[in-house]
Amino acid sequence: MYETPNEKEWTVLSALFNKERCRMKKSCTYCGRIHDSKYICEPKKAYQIKRWNSSKDSESAKFRSSYAWTNKSKHIRQLDNHMCLCCLNELQGTVKKYNTQHLQVHHIIPVNEDYSLRLEDDNLITVCERHHELCENGKISRAQQQSLITKRIKD
Repeated sequence: MYETPNEKEWTVLSALFNKERCRMKKSCTYCGRIHDSKYICEPKKAYQIKRWNSSKDSESAKFRSSYAWTNKSKHIRQLDNHMCLCCLNELQGTVKKYNTQHLQVHHIIPVNEDYSLRLEDDNLITVCERHHELCENGKISRAQQQSLITKRIKD
């Protein structure tokens, strides 16, 4: 009852089910376009190179693996009730308000810019992985990040 597809139809069918086309596509936080989740666009590549080169800075690299940073990171997460402050305040990129997954502690003023602020509570906030990228890219301004700390202190 069913006819077998001819060569042209097979080409169309194979293109439709090609693994490359079946991959998840998402909006890129670096270039704003929608593309394959595994694709690395030029702005993302430039950012990764910049971040990689700055992470080689020995002083900040040593700090990130220190006992003091580990303890401070735990303390900040506890201060923020183990929730992303950006999600809690529904800033751009928020998927769910009470996000407790993939949390990281972010330096508003980076360690390589001002090493003296590396352990200051007023310079550290708990954010999810998604918002950490947005903060690093400057999509969430330092002023907005600072206002989250002000709200934390009031509460």
